[in-house]
Parts: sequence; structure tokens; C-alpha cells
Amino acid sequence: MSTEATASKGGLEWKWIVAGIFAGTALCLSLYLMIAKTFHIPLIPTYMSLLGLVVMGIIIGYKSEGYTIKEPAIGGFVTLLLTGIILSTGFGFSFTTMELGIAAVMGLLLGLVGGWVGEQIQITPEELVKELEDDKKGGLQWGWIIAGTVIAFIFNAFFVIGGFALLKFGVVGILLALSASFLFAGLLVGYFSPGVTIMEAGIAGVLSVILNAAFLYSFNLLMADESIYVVEELAAGFVLSLIGGWLGEKLQAFMENDGKHEKE
Repeated sequence: MSTEATASKGGLEWKWIVAGIFAGTALCLSLYLMIAKTFHIPLIPTYMSLLGLVVMGIIIGYKSEGYTIKEPAIGGFVTLLLTGIILSTGFGFSFTTMELGIAAVMGLLLGLVGGWVGEQIQITPEELVKELEDDKKGGLQWGWIIAGTVIAFIFNAFFVIGGFALLKFGVVGILLALSASFLFAGLLVGYFSPGVTIMEAGIAGVLSVILNAAFLYSFNLLMADESIYVVEELAAGFVLSLIGGWLGEKLQAFMENDGKHEKE
């Protein structure tokens, strides 16, 4: 990421705010309407729409120049407010004023999280040096553990819930989609991060399972006597994310070598 004058002075990149509002609103609306056709309890489509905001924040944080986490936060605030109004007025859904207000605040927070993850992926030379030093010391790169956890959490939902809404697959399909989500999340961590971050990818996979379990328990979608499934998913998430991280490291090395050969 560059340090342009606007970013260094704390100014806002309005083009990214506007782009985030348009793209975020389209994504949130699409996700809500698509998921609502399959899952008839409002929680699931709302949940997917909220994750769509995080995705919007990640894209803005990654693609934009300068340090842009305020932009996706502002975009998230407006996006969820706008999405709620559109769903209420145009599609017959009902939301109270308080629900719209809470949604807007959540949009701000989730946009902020997404923007931070995007910035983590779009690493600066200074951050690169620091993270490589930590890697040489044998320490864990906690920034990548947190970013990987967010990415894995999103992938879990998009692959399983989104995949089911589109393909209507059975238990085997759900297990394959969940496995793929861990592999791809680990691959992204291994590929984009400096140094070797295979263990970070594995830990991120475990933390994403814990977050998923906490979400399901809190809304009574997972019962205490089903905890064995969580334990199994913890093991699978760790192993598959490790494999994904290893694949990402291999891909990173291949791309770097390929780039060197092209320069020669």
C-alpha cells in the first residue's frame, strides 16, 4: 500500500466510500434475497448479509491506496441502513427503527473489521520487514492468525450456506464444502503472508470453528449434546487449514521463482 498525501493526512478516500456503498448494497441485497429463498428464518439471510459487508471491507482495504479502514466502516454504516430500507420498501420485509439503527452500527463495525483484514493482506514494506523478523525469531504472526480466522469464518458460511442455497446438496456436499472452505482460507494465508505461516493458518482454522460454534450455540442452532461434532470440526479445521497454508506457501514460492525467471 502506498502512503499518499490524503491517507497520511487522515483524509477520506470518498471514491472508495461510494464504491463500497454501491457494491456493498448490491452484495448484501443479493445475499439476503438469495438465502431467504432457502432459509426462511430471518437470522440466516441477515447473517450472510453481514458477512457480505466484511467481504466489501476486505476488498476496499486490499485494493485501495493508503490506509483505508475508515472508508469501509463508513460504507458499511450506510450500506446496511440503505439495504434495510430497500428490503422494507421494495420487498415487503419488516424492520423496526431500532433494528435499522443496530444494523447500521453493526455495518460500521464489520466494515472496519473487513478493512483491517484487507490492509493486512495488502502489506507495507515496513510491515513485511517486521513480520519476517518475527518469523525468523520463531514467533507467531498474530495479525495473520486474526485475518485468517476472519477469512475462514467467512468462507465457512459462503461455501456451506451459500453453496447449499445454490446447489441444494446433501450431507456429503456440506462436508466437502466445509473442507474446501478451510483449505482455501489456509491457502490465502500461506500465499499472501510473508515468511512461513502454515501454523498460523492452522490456528486460524481452529478459531473459526470456535466462532462458528459460539454463533450456533448462542442462537440455539447447536445443542450441547452435539458437541462431539464441534470437536471433530476442530480437528478437521486445523488439519485442512494446515494443508491449505502449506499449499499457499508452495504457490507463493512458485510465483516468486516464476517472477524471477521472467526478469532474467
